[in-house]
Parts: sequence; structure tokens; C-alpha cells
Amino acid sequence: MSQTFNSKNEPVWLKESYQKRSNRSVQIGKQSIDQLIKKGGPITYTTIAEQSKEIDPEGKGIHPNTIRTNDELYEYYKQHSKTYKQKKNGKNTGFNRSITKEDLEFSKIKLSRNPDNLRRKYLKLPKEELVQRLILAEEYIAENNIKWVASYFESFK
Repeated sequence: MSQTFNSKNEPVWLKESYQKRSNRSVQIGKQSIDQLIKKGGPITYTTIAEQSKEIDPEGKGIHPNTIRTNDELYEYYKQHSKTYKQKKNGKNTGFNRSITKEDLEFSKIKLSRNPDNLRRKYLKLPKEELVQRLILAEEYIAENNIKWVASYFESFK
């Protein structure tokens, strides 16, 4: 017994309710972004949603998807988000800092690793990171060769 309601009139009360909620989201979202800028924190969907719960008098905050779906708030987000700018410019390669020998921990590498898995892992890395890893591996090998030779000659004394 389902009823169908065919009304030609647009529900004005629904549009008003939607507009109020939309304005609330924009207001709380902008305040959250401004707070994050003052704190110096990253401006991401998640951090905005978390910050909005602290700002919102009701304690609800806004959902991360609200930022994407609300045009005005999304534009404000794009202006201030560094992560959005990185994705837009194609600079988000995952290789934002230099790697050190301590990060790679060459001494913990095992000979029994699966070569297929290792190959897949290295094929996913950007060229810059592969070059950096190769340089560090060569330095590690050279340092250990010097240590080995020194300890070998010391054993004859």
C-alpha cells in the first residue's frame, strides 16, 4: 500500500532548511580552516572535520564529504590546502624528503627475500627515490668494505 505523491509545487520549506544547513556548514568550515591556519596544522578534510566539532556549539561539526559537496566551502578549502595544491600540480610523488641510511636499515635486509615482491616494490617508487637508494646502498657497501679490510688486517697483528 504505497502512496505516490505527485505535486507540482516545490517544497519551499525544504529549500529553506537546506539553505540554512548549507550556510551553517560554510560558516563552521571556514572557521575551522581559519583555526587550522592559525595553529599551523595541515588543512585536510579530516582535520577540518575534527576542528569543526570543537567550534560547533552543537558539537556535531561537519562531515569531510560536506567540504567536497558544498561549492563555497570547497573553493575556500582549495585556496588554503597545501595537499590539494600538491595533487593539482602533480607534485605529490611521495618523495618529499631525503632518505638517510638509517631510514633504509641495510643491516636488516635478508638474503631470502622474494625477488618478485621486491621488483614490484621498486617499480612503484619514483626515479628520484630509486637513485637516492642506490647511492646510499653504494655508500653503505663501501663503508663496510673499509671496515672489513681494516678488521682483516688487524686480525694478523
